[in-house]
Amino acid sequence: MKTETISFEVSQDLLASLKLSSEDLGQNIRLLAAVSFFRDKKLSLGKAAQLAGLNRLEFMDVLSRQGIVVFDYDESVLLSDLEGIEELGPHAGDHQ
Repeated sequence: MKTETISFEVSQDLLASLKLSSEDLGQNIRLLAAVSFFRDKKLSLGKAAQLAGLNRLEFMDVLSRQGIVVFDYDESVLLSDLEGIEELGPHAGDHQ
C-alpha cells in the first residue's frame, strides 16, 4: 500500500504547554482526525481505525468512551426488524 507523509511545524513551547512529545501529539492528532471523520461519516469504522493506528475493537472502545454511537441504527428500521422477529415466533431459530 502506498502511503503519504503529512507534516507540520509546532513550536517547542506549544509541545511543552501540552506536555507532549512531537510523536504523542502526532498520534493524538491522528486519533482526533479519525474520530471526527468517522463521526461525520467520511470514513468507515475500519478506515477510521486504520487512520488512528488502532484495530477496530480498540477504535470502537475509543468511540464508546467519547459517547459516539458506533452502529447508527435508525429507530424505524429497528422497530420494523423487531416486528419481523415477533412474527417469526419464539422458536423461529430452533432447528429440530
